[in-house]
Amino acid sequence: MTDKPKKPRRTRVDSQAGVAAAMVAGGKKITLPAGLTLTAAERRVFVELCEEHSKSELTSHRIRLLVSLARNLIALDNEQKAIAREGSVLVNSHGNAYPNPRVKVTTGLHNSILSMRRSLGIHTRALEGGSNQKAAVRRAHNKANEADRENYDTNLINFPKPQETDDDD
Repeated sequence: MTDKPKKPRRTRVDSQAGVAAAMVAGGKKITLPAGLTLTAAERRVFVELCEEHSKSELTSHRIRLLVSLARNLIALDNEQKAIAREGSVLVNSHGNAYPNPRVKVTTGLHNSILSMRRSLGIHTRALEGGSNQKAAVRRAHNKANEADRENYDTNLINFPKPQETDDDD
């Protein structure tokens, strides 16, 4: 039997290494990847989505997906407002009723959002292979450790310097 290389285990969030990694990540500034811009409404949704994750979970790829999700959420909101204004059934010039095409667009956006949420593992079952409790505990530990960062003397723990970025995005 050949020995297959084992997949490295994720560091436990309640271990010393896990706590240290969360504290370091707590000081990380979340920045948009180069070339991405957001409207004010998209930025608000993006910030809300980022708050659902601990900073140690946010990779640049995950941030790109969160940007896409924020854009889809705003687009869905805009389409739903238009449907509320126009109605879901329209009447053509001959007096025949037909479905508003925006209904199909909202269905597609909704499906895309749900798919993206599953991909990102925003719902807790996706994060821990079906266990809501493990995902909730891991997220709570990471968030607590990130928040606890301010309680340590920076002379004792060598935290990385915050990254300098432009806030013009």
